[in-house]
Amino acid sequence: MKKETQKLNQLNNALDKKLSKANNEVLTDIICYLRVANISEYHQEVVRHDLLEMVLSAQERNDDIQTVIGEDYKVFCDDVIASLPPKTPKEKLYELLDIVCLSTSILGTITLAMASETYALIKDTISGSPKDFQLSLSIFEVCAYFAIIIGAYILVQVILGKSLEHKAETKHHILKAFIKGASFMALLLLLAWIGKKTLFTVNIIVMLLIVISSYWIHKLLSNAY
Repeated sequence: MKKETQKLNQLNNALDKKLSKANNEVLTDIICYLRVANISEYHQEVVRHDLLEMVLSAQERNDDIQTVIGEDYKVFCDDVIASLPPKTPKEKLYELLDIVCLSTSILGTITLAMASETYALIKDTISGSPKDFQLSLSIFEVCAYFAIIIGAYILVQVILGKSLEHKAETKHHILKAFIKGASFMALLLLLAWIGKKTLFTVNIIVMLLIVISSYWIHKLLSNAY
């Protein structure tokens, strides 16, 4: 997150605390909807700031939030989004790389932490035995890496994208997403059963460097868009 965006985000977080419970619930749904819109993070915070000032002003006058943004929050948000410039190809690329790098650092850390080879290496280091630095990655683990990233991204897009629909419709979409997710997990379990064969091996030190590098690239990219 760029410094100007970060400062605006901190200011908005402070203003959030002044909202009434009812207004906070509505604005939370609106911000969730904006988070998956095709506008930059900076413009999301600009819209959020403008909304906060308008709603807080109405709140001081004891006016309802609907007097400020109307009864159809989704139409209001769509109009605002349409008036703003969409993300540039560069911003989209940075965002995609950021997601991949952050996911790689998290999933890579989990893989290293759960790998039997890691525990064996630690044990051999303590005992002074010959050390094996090779980490085996199965077909399942490689498939799961891509599947988790894609699945998580789609799930977030579905849930946040439906945040301004009626509660009953939202629950319906969440239920559909859950069913799809459960089916997806069942497929992963099947792959786990048939995909135990080692696809390739990688040096644990190299894997650790990939994890660390991915995290720092994520930190750099998050300040670039």
